[in-house]
Amino acid sequence: MTPLVSIVIPCHNAAPWLAQAVESALAQTWPNKEIILIDDGSTDDSLAIARTFESRGVQVVAQANAGASAARNHGLRLAQGHFLQFLDADDLISSGKIA
Repeated sequence: MTPLVSIVIPCHNAAPWLAQAVESALAQTWPNKEIILIDDGSTDDSLAIARTFESRGVQVVAQANAGASAARNHGLRLAQGHFLQFLDADDLISSGKIA
């Protein structure tokens, strides 16, 4: 049995980079993962971009702007995994990182 890994992506006004960050999380070779994206009150198109990934299993949650730590903590509370990987919305993760 492979343990569940939770990938938490806090996001605030990261529209130019967000799709690539989420794609890098989805591309993980580790088979048992959940991706949780917390939009922290973005005023750009970040939330709309994030919602396009819901059909691929990404859990998207919107909250009022409270800062990066609050977004990370919200994602942590929702995470069900045995392990946790934080991924900034303007960053990429190599496909074999979790494996």
